Amino acid sequence: MPTAKTPEEIKTLLEGPVNSIPTPFLPSGEIDREGVANIIETGITGGSQVSLLTYGDSQFDFLSDDEVAQLTRLLVDRVDGRALTVAATRRWPDAKAVQFAEYCRDAGADLLMVLPSDQTQPQGKIAHYRKIAAVMPVMLVGYPDYEILDALLDTPNICTFKEDGSLEYAKAATHRYGDHWKFMTGGGLWRNYTQWPFGVSAFFCYPSSFAPHIAQAWWQAFQDRDARAAEAIIAGIETPFWGIANDVAGGGQAVWRTALELNGIAARHLRGPALSATEEQVEKIGAVLDAIGLVRSPA
Repeated sequence: MPTAKTPEEIKTLLEGPVNSIPTPFLPSGEIDREGVANIIETGITGGSQVSLLTYGDSQFDFLSDDEVAQLTRLLVDRVDGRALTVAATRRWPDAKAVQFAEYCRDAGADLLMVLPSDQTQPQGKIAHYRKIAAVMPVMLVGYPDYEILDALLDTPNICTFKEDGSLEYAKAATHRYGDHWKFMTGGGLWRNYTQWPFGVSAFFCYPSSFAPHIAQAWWQAFQDRDARAAEAIIAGIETPFWGIANDVAGGGQAVWRTALELNGIAARHLRGPALSATEEQVEKIGAVLDAIGLVRSPA
């Protein structure tokens, strides 16, 4: 097993487009394991140096605990040391979360994104984070109260933060804690654009999973601080991509998986009760994606 990465090494590697893995399913409802592997490969070969599971995109609400563990093992095995691997918890009690952290550490995951229950009081959340950080490096997520964050500053294994609150919270948190933790932007590319002035250089990047050329174009724009190029990607690619979600019952997650299917990467299905795109909706989505250059031509 490779030597575990230090918090400082993790901070260095958490950079640029982050390939957040949207778990795809087969029509039967089973996880499309080949599709997951293809998503990981697409991200790595397309230039992303971070492969990440997360509660939302990876559909943890629709997975069993065993499936979360299997998906984590698949992630680590497929990456095989070629990128930073980020696993994620569900809203588990302390004992289960610590047990899962031990599993992730032993499997070879580099970092664990920790999501305590919203029903937990601040002191309980502080203890929860610390118990997991005693096992392996931790990524914070969401918008914890400053009372919680201040109490965690002396915990070395807590080293990264996926901001996921309001833009005002993100601005204030990066200003207050940016010298201590490495921040990553959640959400779309436009959200990362709002944080350019704060130097947030790691960002969730849905195109990494099926259109890595867009991910790299955005990353280049970030490095060049090229506002015109960034605005062109937002207006010409991101806005129409997510805009079609308003006409699809399954919303943005169904559109994203349809993009995966149209590019020959993974099946488009979600697990019920989530709604997959219908054949008619696939045609509409395909027309939009084709118009903005997000469908690969057959080889």
